[in-house]
Amino acid sequence: MLTPQAIEDFKDFLDTIIAYAQVTVNGKTERVRIHRRERLKDGRVAVYINITPELQTAATIQKVQLYNKNKQLWAEKAEKIELSDVQEGALYRFVFKFIEQEV
Repeated sequence: MLTPQAIEDFKDFLDTIIAYAQVTVNGKTERVRIHRRERLKDGRVAVYINITPELQTAATIQKVQLYNKNKQLWAEKAEKIELSDVQEGALYRFVFKFIEQEV
């Protein structure tokens, strides 16, 4: 079984391997920096992305992706988040939970 230190090492690895995000809004994909990383009280690791489209009209966030330091896709999620005003944005969060199981 993994020790508590091993689990912490995996969380540290997650904090350091994710380098940036890509967001698809209205069919256009652009690179976005990671806004914040956080260790939640329940042990999960959260990665936040601030999505603020530079459009004058309504926008739909269609996909959010995380990439590692080697520019390889690490995680992705299809979405349909509608923003109705140019001043709207979204703070998007990926949450990772580490569970050890015997199989």
